[in-house]
Amino acid sequence: MEQIVEHFRAITAIPRCSYHTAQMKERIKTFAHALAFTVHEDAVGNILCQKGEPKVCLQAHYDMVCIGDTQKIEIVIEAGLIKAKNSTLGADNGMGMAIMFWAMEHNENLECLFTVDEEVGLIGAMQFEMPLKSSSLLNLDAEEEGEIYIGCAGGVDVIASLNLHFEPLSESMHLYEIHAFDFLGGHSGVDIDKKIPSAIKALGYELLNQDVVLVALEGGERRNAIPKSATAIVASKRPLHVNDSRLHVKPLEQRNYTHFIAESNAIMRALGAFAQGVREWDRTLDIPSISINLGVISNQEGVLRLDCAARAMDDENLAILAAETEAFFKALGFEVTQEGWHGAWKPEVTPFALRVQEAMQSIYAHAPFKAIHAGLECGELIARQPRKIEAVSIGPTIRYPHSLREECDLASVDKTALIVQKIINTYKD
Repeated sequence: MEQIVEHFRAITAIPRCSYHTAQMKERIKTFAHALAFTVHEDAVGNILCQKGEPKVCLQAHYDMVCIGDTQKIEIVIEAGLIKAKNSTLGADNGMGMAIMFWAMEHNENLECLFTVDEEVGLIGAMQFEMPLKSSSLLNLDAEEEGEIYIGCAGGVDVIASLNLHFEPLSESMHLYEIHAFDFLGGHSGVDIDKKIPSAIKALGYELLNQDVVLVALEGGERRNAIPKSATAIVASKRPLHVNDSRLHVKPLEQRNYTHFIAESNAIMRALGAFAQGVREWDRTLDIPSISINLGVISNQEGVLRLDCAARAMDDENLAILAAETEAFFKALGFEVTQEGWHGAWKPEVTPFALRVQEAMQSIYAHAPFKAIHAGLECGELIARQPRKIEAVSIGPTIRYPHSLREECDLASVDKTALIVQKIINTYKD
């Protein structure tokens, strides 16, 4: 459906990186008003659009993960796939928004909820308080066509900080830049089991096996993205040779650096020993049950910060993982905080899920019920409603979200839109 692609192009032309979504918010409101929807906005920027007597609420988030050149996203369509040049595409969740815009043009009884800042901790969903008219919520943030998601992982961010102290460098030391770059990157939830290497872990393990001290260190792009780059400036008493061919070493002039980090050993032990990736597998759901991603290393005003995104399919294991991670970093001298807790959405086959499955099976014969090892907003949204709301998540196929390789299958977009309309139509009798 060319209309949906054109909606997506228009969405993509508007900046909407997390925390910087004001222009996109105004565009949604303007679009909805033009179609005679009643528009409500809450204090954090969630937008609820209502028309007629809706039975189902479509929902997507309107922020995106921005990696690469997202100031002006250049879209490329080839071989049935839509991609972006040198940036994330934003099909997560821009394609869901485009389907919603299309549905708003074709239905008189509909409710649409656009949530803000999902990619940085489900901020909009966790503060959503507006009452829905509909008894069913259809989230469009799933990323595999033909599958019906009825549960998702919970998550919490674990942030380790270390106050740095500096000591003078000896003039006899050799200085080097070690750079891990051009790693694939990926989503820290749905891609965590795909054996995608972390640039931070590759660099950390190499540092652990070298006789060096740290001068500077940074890496990663987002805490919920598998790191695709990381850089360390190090000092060594002898010429440096690295063992990992993915790392690039460049000698530096010493006059540009005069001090090294006194806590180098603790930092290198933390990076080298951190257990990145899947911690436990759920054999029933055939997805990761517990995982963690060390997504970002930053250094501001003499404080080194490590940002980790922890996930689990149940709240008890999430709490255990967060506590274990906190203890790990504290043992190495870091201060640790937790933020952005959102509970797991427990899988349940509801009457609405069966309705969605029936519509889905008109195109996909199997249409299985699934759960996803990533954060969907459904659980948080329905938990904040004064009455029982049933929720399901579907969506077109999106590969490699949160990375420069992000792509969306256009045929799956058309099919998903048809299924959305079929679901809406089931309430018209």
